[in-house]
Amino acid sequence: MKPVILAEKPSQAKAYADAFSVKRQDGYLEILPSPIFPEGAYITWGIGHLVELKEPKAYDPKWDKWSLSSLPILPNRYDFQVAKGKYKQFTIVKNLMKATDTVINACDVDREGSNIFYSIYYQTGARNQTIKRLWINSLEIEEVRKGFANLQDNRKDLLLYEEAKARQISDWLVGMSATR
Repeated sequence: MKPVILAEKPSQAKAYADAFSVKRQDGYLEILPSPIFPEGAYITWGIGHLVELKEPKAYDPKWDKWSLSSLPILPNRYDFQVAKGKYKQFTIVKNLMKATDTVINACDVDREGSNIFYSIYYQTGARNQTIKRLWINSLEIEEVRKGFANLQDNRKDLLLYEEAKARQISDWLVGMSATR
């Protein structure tokens, strides 16, 4: 099976694609077979946050109206949804991820990049894929090739995701409760 590479944004996906021979498709690029990807691969992208926390009213109708008496807003759990206007790209990513056995996180190498990747991955419903991490700090063609030839395990990346998710939820809690 061809692995699926998720970049954080279209410009990043294009920079990765410049290191390979590719065919353009709608919402993704197909890497043709190469020494690094003998069967080829697919590069697709988020548009920043394709997935976001749901609005307060999705948790409880009382939080639809801005009222001091309904504060604080503290859901029992936090649910995510596809961001408005981004459903088409999300569906492309979802279909690619569900049809492969290997997904490569090629989002930015920081906690927000990890959050973007895992938020999208979990929202797609894809499960049991091997997840690898592209860990590079340059988009130079040789660095991109070297990075894809030496993909990392995703374990330390999961820690970045958990950190970013905790920050995202705390920002949401403060923002939703303090601005009412």
